[in-house]
Amino acid sequence: MKQLAIIDDDPEILKLLDQYLTKNSFEVDAFTDGESFLKEGESKYSLIILDIGLPGIDGLEVCKRVRQNSNIPIIMLTAASDDLDRILGLELGSDDYMGKPFNPRELLARIKALLRRSEIKEEDVDNNIVMNYAARSAFIDGKELELTGTEFDLLCVFHKQIGKVLSRDEIGELLHGRRVDPLDRSIDTIVSRLRHKLSSHFDGEIIQSVRGKGYVLLMKN
Repeated sequence: MKQLAIIDDDPEILKLLDQYLTKNSFEVDAFTDGESFLKEGESKYSLIILDIGLPGIDGLEVCKRVRQNSNIPIIMLTAASDDLDRILGLELGSDDYMGKPFNPRELLARIKALLRRSEIKEEDVDNNIVMNYAARSAFIDGKELELTGTEFDLLCVFHKQIGKVLSRDEIGELLHGRRVDPLDRSIDTIVSRLRHKLSSHFDGEIIQSVRGKGYVLLMKN
């Protein structure tokens, strides 16, 4: 049984998610603040559901600290209008986000999607990047890339379709199972983050923007 950590200071949300996720065969530990979760540690959990607006240490800081040690999947809960917080969360390494109020069934679907991607068992090699899907790791010239869960998933999306231009909607479907809102810049943020991490290993950018169409991964010999 997969064990999830929920960090939120709203007792009603904690109660709702505890009951709903337990009913759907997950084991749940609830925390009302970031400090108590960080003291417990993330090692025993398969996924974290993390509210941004926590008392004391906020969710962004919790995400940052977790990412120093782990690539565990993180879903952040944000106020529906907090675009800046959502983008900051993605930049700090969260894998997905949901605005409050949210539908528990949609959250469950996103949890399952993230967990499925983390369990893919396959290995793929080309002359530049070695992808180990079972270990959720990628290597260039024998050196492991330091990627968050979403960055790894995005690299998988590009790597499986090298040379093909992917629109933001296509990336959203492949990455999160949904199309993106035209004003939602989260896909661009994640692409930029991954491109920055790859840039030091290649001469020039291998993830290129195609005006009006999307992004393409161009592997180099």
